[in-house]
Parts: sequence; C-alpha cells; structure tokens
Amino acid sequence: MASHCRSISSTRIVFQRRLLLWMPFSSSSSLCSNNSITRISSSTQRQQQHQLFHTISNNNSKHCNSYQHGRIPSLNGLTIGSSKRYFARQRRAPTTNPKKKKIMFQSLGCPRNFVDTEVMAGISIQDGDLEVTANPNDADYIVINTCGFLQSARDESKLAMEEMIQIKNNNKKKQSKKLIVTGCMVNLHKHEIMKDYPQVDSILGSGAVDKIMDAITKLEQEEQEKEENESESSSSSSPSSFVLQSSKRRSFLERGETPRFLATPPHYAYLKIAEGCKKACAFCIIPKIKGRLQSKPISQLIDEYQALLEYGVSEIILIAQDLGDYGKDFFKSSSSSSPSSNNLASLLRALLKATDEHNNNTDDVWIRLLYLYPDEITSEIMDIMESDSRICRYLDMPIQHSHDDMLRLMRRTTTNRDIKDTIHALRQRLPNIHIRTSLMVGFPGETEEHFEHLLNFVHEFQLENVGVFQYSDEPLAYSHKLPNHVSEDIKQERYDRLMQAQLDIVQRRNQERVQQNHRLHTVIEGIREDTNEIVGRYFGQCPDIDGQVILEGNPRVHPGERYWVELTGYRDYDLVGRVVVDEKTKQSA
Repeated sequence: MASHCRSISSTRIVFQRRLLLWMPFSSSSSLCSNNSITRISSSTQRQQQHQLFHTISNNNSKHCNSYQHGRIPSLNGLTIGSSKRYFARQRRAPTTNPKKKKIMFQSLGCPRNFVDTEVMAGISIQDGDLEVTANPNDADYIVINTCGFLQSARDESKLAMEEMIQIKNNNKKKQSKKLIVTGCMVNLHKHEIMKDYPQVDSILGSGAVDKIMDAITKLEQEEQEKEENESESSSSSSPSSFVLQSSKRRSFLERGETPRFLATPPHYAYLKIAEGCKKACAFCIIPKIKGRLQSKPISQLIDEYQALLEYGVSEIILIAQDLGDYGKDFFKSSSSSSPSSNNLASLLRALLKATDEHNNNTDDVWIRLLYLYPDEITSEIMDIMESDSRICRYLDMPIQHSHDDMLRLMRRTTTNRDIKDTIHALRQRLPNIHIRTSLMVGFPGETEEHFEHLLNFVHEFQLENVGVFQYSDEPLAYSHKLPNHVSEDIKQERYDRLMQAQLDIVQRRNQERVQQNHRLHTVIEGIREDTNEIVGRYFGQCPDIDGQVILEGNPRVHPGERYWVELTGYRDYDLVGRVVVDEKTKQSA
C-alpha cells in the first residue's frame, strides 16, 4: 500500500560539477529503508540556469509526519535572504577545488529545519573557503541537523550520528573529520549527546545555527594546536574536545542579510514567516524545544518573497509552527502595533501586492499555506483566498481529533462544532478547496467510543488528505502525566482502521475523477526512480507530503513548468493521466 505521506526525513545537500536535472524521490512503503538514488537526465534551458543535482536518501520511519522533508539536493548558486542586494545566481556549475575543505549537511525533520540547513550552507560557503559535498567520505566537516520532536525522531538522529561516527572513525586522512551536531534534539538532549557520542566535536543549539562558522573556526584552531603538540611529543593524541556553541535563542529566525542557499528544486521554495509556538497542546513539546513565538516583520518577508520571484520560483510555501499566530508577538511588545496590521491576512495582502508589482509574468504563482489551526481560519482569510486564486485552494488544518472529550484533554482550542463549521464554510466559499489534516489515535483516555466518533467524522467529511499518527508518550509533555494510557497494540489497530478508511475514501474519489475525465493543471517534478515515470503535482498536492500525478507515455515536458493533464487512472493516493497538449500551458490553475 502506498503511503499517504511521502515524507522522508533524511536530507543531504551537495554540490555537483555537471549540469543535471533535479528528480523527485522514489516513494517506499517500507519502514526504515535506506536507499541512495542518483537521477540524471538531459539538460534543458532551466537546467543550464539552475544546475541542480539531487541524490535521494530514502529513510521512511514511523514518526513520519506531514512536515518531514525528503531530498538530498545540490546547491545551485543562489544566495537569498531579506534583501535583493545579496541575491545572486551562479550561471555555471561550481568547480571542485581539491585544496578547499569540504562540508556535508544532513537535515532531519521538518521544512523549518530544512530552511535552517539552507542558512547554514549559505553561511558556510559565502566566503568561498568551503565546498559542499554529498559524500561524507570526502567531507572534512559533517553537519547533522537533528529532529527531537518525538522519540522515534531522536532515535533516527542517533542513527545518523552513529553512521557518521563510523565513517569518521574509518577515515584514513591524516587530518580527522569533524562532526557537528545541531538542531532540535540538541536543545533538550545535548548532555545525552555529549555523554553517548564523545566523537561529536561540536554542538550547536537550533537557535545558534548562524554560529556554524564560529564552530568550524574553533575546530580548525584545535586541530592546528593538536598537530603542533604532536610534532613536539610522540605521545598518543587525546580525543577531540567538545566545542559547545550555546545560544539563549531556542530557534533561529533570519534577521537582516542572512545568507541562505536554496536547496529545493528551482520551481518552489519555503518561506519561513515565524518560529517558536505560543500554543500549549498537551501532547507537544515544541514550545519547550523552539521557545516563544517569533515573527518576521512583513517588510523583511516581502524582500525575501520578491527575491524568490526574481529567481523564478513559481510556488512559495509559507511555513511556521502555526501560520495563524503570525504577528501576535508584534502587538504584544509594541503599543503602536495592532492585530489588524500585523496578522496573516495583512501578510497575504502584502505578498499578493508584491506579486502584482513584479515585472515578470506572475499569473502562475502559487502561494501555499501549511499548518493553519481551524480557529485561525477567519472570514478575512477566506475572503482573500476567494478573491485571488494565486493562493492555492489548499489548507493544512490539523485538527487531531473530532470528539470534544479528546480535544479538551489535548488542550486544543477548538470544539467539534468549531471544526465542522470551519470545514462547511471553507467548502461553501471555496468549492474546490483541498483540506489536509492530521489525526491522532491512542491519546491517553481515548476509548473505543471516542475512536468510532473519529472514524465516523472521517467518513462524513471525506477530507482530501489525512495524516494519521499514533500518540507518542513524551516525558516532557503534559499528556505524559494523564491517566488511562492506551496500549501500543490498540494504537496500531486503530491506526490501521483509520488509514484504511481514508484510503477507501481517496480511491472512490479518484475513481470518480477518472470517470469524469478531470483535467488538472500539473507542475512537472521529474522522474520517479522506481518506475522511471514522469511525475508532477497539481495545486491540491504539496511537495513531499501528498500524492503525485503520474504521466502516461513519454511526453515532452520540462521540470517546473505546468501542463494540463487529463486523468486516466489512479494508484492508491497517486493519480495517473496524460498531457492534453504537448506544450507548456500559460493558463493559471
């Protein structure tokens, strides 16, 4: 059975000399598989411009959530941040300099982590002293950006560290490799990492990713001192000491002209509008990991957005822990600010205005919203979405459960009636809206009656995309102290039933689409390795999260461009279709 969630948590970033085409990953239904895949295709005009090469590490795992990222891309020479002044495009692929030291990044977890990795990569290479490599055997510095949200995520981070430590120990170079660990796991478990993995040379909290070069400089100084001491003494060298770069910040948010090296395909990119969280959900430890809510000023976001448009990005995905909380930290700290002038609706209007002012054709721009709580989906947000189709008819709206008992125990701010009213309002005002949600089974106190209520809710509302997760008991979460924990066997049984119910719903809907010869405006992603088929997405499919559109035959299409595709079949969560006209369409979705 194909997974409803195409996320792969491990990501490495790499330079490559040749001009190659970005290709999407190969999905896998198995857990904890680890396949390295390289995809090569003929060059096109966009390839010559963007110079992308992607290697995929397929590492599905149980803690897969709707925000885990799954690419090992190359960096293409774009530096981007809050000002157009440091927007730069490298028109020729970077050459490898054997004298330069090399750095490899492995990013685990959500797109916000991935953006942090892009920032570290940008900072690392901006002076030209380092090159990025995908091969840890060639790397002088290995950086792992960890995830610490769940125990399974921490286990995966540990496996990544163990893998790199083994490579480090097998290194035959005179100068040893240096392993740097950063990210969410460090914020709460740095002492555990230091104790269990003494081979780790430096630790950076997730709020100190901009200190990556400070850590590297310190490690270089220590290595030089070690070599000098060895030349004076024949005694055996002692293990490398830790370089602990601490920061009072729990999460990092770009301020000013912070380099960021885009590592996504050229046609889409993430725009992180905020970090941290002001919610208090019973099952979640993200506020403890990431700290308080921090929002970027609208003026900075406009600069970043315009730079992305200038680069040619046609799909910009807004990310935060909760988009609806954007700007709420502004009017708390300033008497001159107000919710109406610094909220998500204001930001969306500003982004649309910036799109209109852009010189190039921006009719095809997609602005996608990820992770917006039901109570944050206001009439004002719906007004904007209804008035401008450039905001995708797609919302990631996590509801977690449908029963009021469970919602209260989870410390959610919405009720069953609130959720139903929001869905009804969205579908009434935006008839083609695609709603993705996440649901949790096995929360402490969930009875069979509660679960049946959730199952009936799924059948009644038939949401387009549903991610189902089993409750993970985190000792630092409030829910850890609740009574009546559910057994693992019951969690698994409920998970399987809910997943099967959603698959049945998706298959019935897909069959109806095929029978009605639906046509979808589809952006081309690349070639899927397992079937060697060309795949794409329409507006109702988010990268690395939802299903894909598989193209029949071998049509002449270009990655990042959009074509009308008529549906002819489906495979579980994926759709199958044929390109209607073998030319790029200029119409908007």
